[in-house]
This record gives sequence, structure tokens and C-alpha cells, in this order.
Amino acid sequence: MSLSPLTPVTDYQSMLNRIFWFTSAAALAAVWMLRAKLPVLDVQLRQIDFTVGFGDDKLVPIPGGYLLPALAMGLGSRVFRIHSLLARWLGVRERFDIDVIIGELARRTQFDLQDVSDEQLAQQRHKLMRRAFYRFVGGGEPQIDRHLILRALDLWSWFWIGMEATFVFVLVSFVFLSTGLYWEGAIVLASTLGLAAVALPVIRSECRRYAIAQVRAIVSEDDRAALVRAAFEDVLDHAIAPRRAA
Repeated sequence: MSLSPLTPVTDYQSMLNRIFWFTSAAALAAVWMLRAKLPVLDVQLRQIDFTVGFGDDKLVPIPGGYLLPALAMGLGSRVFRIHSLLARWLGVRERFDIDVIIGELARRTQFDLQDVSDEQLAQQRHKLMRRAFYRFVGGGEPQIDRHLILRALDLWSWFWIGMEATFVFVLVSFVFLSTGLYWEGAIVLASTLGLAAVALPVIRSECRRYAIAQVRAIVSEDDRAALVRAAFEDVLDHAIAPRRAA
């Protein structure tokens, strides 16, 4: 398995590897910004500004006081899945699953969601996604064109990279603001949120396009469409029945 950040995404683990490297790069820039403006931090990190080496002649041209904190941040993002925590906190993936994938699956299989509340869909989201979507696109042998799945993973990797980079630089802005560097903090915060507000919706739009393409491929065969509709009926039956009875 390649560790290169530009290697094509082929599975979830390779997506996490790409996120790790780009988050580490964002953290490296963040450390440079902090050291440039906070002399106390710079003095502390100079103590580990040795040259990092691997073997006799293989030296990394970045001092350890920059590289090691950046790699620590990248490792933390890899271990704790910062993008997943942010997505859960902001409701990013939940809304995408409900509004795009589940909504499109229901529409294309003529399953009426009118009697199902948004709260009920949120409660049953994981079951619906597992039985009506991931069963066809997951595993070692997906039932639809693998290119659609890999392209979607690739796009999501860039979306999560953008979210984690936004998180890193927002933290930098908070550090600046908390230490009295109000102008620097305001610039970093405004520029970070401005870039995120432009880039992330564009990437999400592409993710939506490929998600709909996957849904279209799933229901293109009558047998699979019937399984999707059966999954909706089974999972949501207990949620719909009481409201219909009322």
C-alpha cells in the first residue's frame, strides 16, 4: 500500500493515508505561522530543531521543531478521525446521506417518504444506508461500476482534507486571538472560512453528482431496485405505521 498523498484512492485506508499527509502539511504551515508570531513558542520548539535523518545520508530538510509537531497533528487526525468527528458534530455526512442518497433511492424506487419525519430518517439512517446502499457498493466485489465508487472516495478524501485544514487554521486563529494578536487572528480566521465557504460546497456538489450516479447504477436492475424498496419498507415500516394509523 503506497503512502504517497497523490496515489489514487482505492479504499478507505488509502483515503485516510491521503488525509494524514495533507493534514500534516497544513499543520506544518500552521506551526510556521505560530512560530513566526509567538516568540515564546519559537524558543521552546528551537530545542528540538535538530535535523531529522533516516540512515547515513537521508536527511529531511525540515527542522524537527516544525516537522515533529506537524506529524503529531497528522497522526492525531489519523488515529482519532478528526474529519469524522467534525462531520458528526456539524451533521455533514448525516445530511448528505438523508438528503442525497436516501432521498434519491426512495425517489427512484417510488417509495413515498412523505409520512416519515426527518428525525425518524436520522434514527434509521445507518440501517437504510447499510441495507439499501452499502450492500451494493461496499466489500471486495461491488455490484456496480467500481470507477463510480473510487471516484466518490477520491472526492470525499479532498472534502475531508479541506475540513481538517479548515479546523487546523481556525485553531491557529484562536491561538492568535487568545494571545492578543487580534489582527493576525482575524485575517487567518476570515481567510480560512472564506476559502472553506467557496471550496467545500464545490467539492460536495461533485460528491453529490457521483452519489446520484451510484444510486442510478444500483436501481438500474429491477432485482436490485426491488431489494432497495424492500429495505425501505422493512426499516421504515414501524416508523410509518403509527402515523398512518393515526
